Amino acid sequence: MEHLDFKTEVIRILHNKGYYFDYTLSSEYLRCIQDDSLVCPDDFAVSETHLCAGDDEQYNPFVICAIDLLRDGTKGILMTPYSAFTEGLSIHLWAKLAVKFDKALGGL
Repeated sequence: MEHLDFKTEVIRILHNKGYYFDYTLSSEYLRCIQDDSLVCPDDFAVSETHLCAGDDEQYNPFVICAIDLLRDGTKGILMTPYSAFTEGLSIHLWAKLAVKFDKALGGL
């Protein structure tokens, strides 16, 4: 996992690699912004994880994940505050994402 200071730089790099769709966390699923579809944890892989410094003095870091859908190869980006992983996620989704976030926790 790379530690980069600028979220826009990470997003630019991922766009250059074909990650065009945007995802948000939705308790048990990832939600695609473009088509409002829900993606089950069993239907995606996290290929990259980046921890980016927050924009304020309280250091609220952001996690940016490169998401690959297993069914059709669609690529997208999940960007969320690191704190979002501590509340409101199903154990199934949390477990899927936690594999990549273990390293991020050590970087704080």
